[in-house]
This record gives sequence, structure tokens and C-alpha cells, in this order.
Amino acid sequence: MNDTVAQKSELIIDALQYAHDHNLDISNISDVQKILDVLDPEHKENVAKFVEILKTSDTYMGMKARDLKSEGNLPN
Repeated sequence: MNDTVAQKSELIIDALQYAHDHNLDISNISDVQKILDVLDPEHKENVAKFVEILKTSDTYMGMKARDLKSEGNLPN
């Protein structure tokens, strides 16, 4: 995996965790802007596009967790 993809993946995971920790809605542009103000202070990310990335990532992670749960493979 190249460095850009790894950095973007890390930013997405950090953003989802930050939203969870601070009760922010990843579907709300102003909430995502708050997240990016902290995690992307240089404002490299487009907020509207990042909202869509977060929603897609959150959906995928939820589906994957359900799959793992049904298989009994969730880590403790």
C-alpha cells in the first residue's frame, strides 16, 4: 500500500473514532468540518467528499462487524 493510501485510511479511521468520541454526526457537514479542523488543520480534504467517504466507510465497517459477529470471530 502506498503512503498516500495509508495516510488517507488512517485519517478516515481517526475521523470515525473522533466522531464517535465527541458525539458528532458524520452525515452533517458542519460536524465533519469540526472533525477536519482537528485532524486536517491544513484543510487538504474537501469536506463534502469526506462526508461521503466517512459514510461509506462507516457502512462497510458496520457490515464487516455484523459478518464477524455472525461467525463468532469478533475480538474481545
